[in-house]
Amino acid sequence: MKLYHYLLSALLAALCLTTAMPVQAQKTSVGDATYYGNKFHGRRTSDGSRYHRDSLTCAHRTLPFGTLLKVRNTSNGREVVVKVTDRGPFRRGGIVDLSFAAAKEIDMLRAGVVRVEVTPVGMAPSIPGRTDGETALPELQLLDPSTGNYYTMTQWMNMDEKEQARAKWQAAQRRRAAFLAKTQRKPRWRVLEDKMTAEVARAKGEAPAQAQ
Repeated sequence: MKLYHYLLSALLAALCLTTAMPVQAQKTSVGDATYYGNKFHGRRTSDGSRYHRDSLTCAHRTLPFGTLLKVRNTSNGREVVVKVTDRGPFRRGGIVDLSFAAAKEIDMLRAGVVRVEVTPVGMAPSIPGRTDGETALPELQLLDPSTGNYYTMTQWMNMDEKEQARAKWQAAQRRRAAFLAKTQRKPRWRVLEDKMTAEVARAKGEAPAQAQ
């Protein structure tokens, strides 16, 4: 999960370098950052989406929804890029309220409240066909060393599901082959003490015993 956050932050930062938006002209602001408590997980945010503790999102009092902010922890220099999806914080001195994952990225979980620098760096692109203002990011492509091809995270997950399905099918085929091999074995006859079946008698070239 930490690698995913790092890659997403890198993607957001790269996207901001190529996206010219009016918010880029705004200056860096300094204030306190807080983060969402666990009780808010799954609740609706002001833009209509649901808050997820593992998302890189935040609340800001005035900036438009979808604005990308670079948040820097002044005490340790750690940074994260987040998307505005909610309104707040409304406490004195607070300028941004971060998701749990974003707070973890800048190492502020233990402190709870830290001094940060917040800089608008762009806007997340809108999802085509959506009218509710929801935004999304293009999927990052990662290299497959075995083939030399690049795949998105969605493609990686689909390939993993296909591989699991293929493994299950192969296991089922092995079980079926073992069952058929077992059922196709020649039957074994056993001669009971003082009793001889007609089949065993024929095998020995003797006439079967006649019923009295």
